[in-house]
Amino acid sequence: MLDRTKALIVLALVAIVFWAGWAANGRRLSDQHSAELAERDRKDLTIAQQVMEIGRQANNAISQADTKAWKGLEDDKKELRRLRGCVADGTCGVRLITAEGRGGTSDPGSSSVGHDTVALDSDLQRRVLDHREAIGEDDSKINFLQAYAMQCWQSLHSLDP
Repeated sequence: MLDRTKALIVLALVAIVFWAGWAANGRRLSDQHSAELAERDRKDLTIAQQVMEIGRQANNAISQADTKAWKGLEDDKKELRRLRGCVADGTCGVRLITAEGRGGTSDPGSSSVGHDTVALDSDLQRRVLDHREAIGEDDSKINFLQAYAMQCWQSLHSLDP
């Protein structure tokens, strides 16, 4: 019976040593896995912060472009208001430069004002200013949208490694 008791004690000791080794290995693997997860979380946080910074830079650039475009539109509108007032008062006008006046001969029967310009009636002058305003606004919009598209493209490509 003594041999049987010794065998059970040895078996119990082997089981305890096996369990202790398994627990120690499990703790080591758990710590290693935790460290790997923590490192991955740090990398993800760094990438998220970079993306947020790129977004802030893009928004700042867009805001600056918007402010610049808006100021340009306001300046153009002020100039057009001045020109419209000037045309309405008759102190200035829109003139058409003719190519035939460059040679020094102009038709004296035409409504020329000098050798190389033709006066336009007031309604036509207003329409010319309307077209100038529309073209200026469209040009500003196109420039703004091109700058916006370029900024978006640059921010997307700056994320590539």
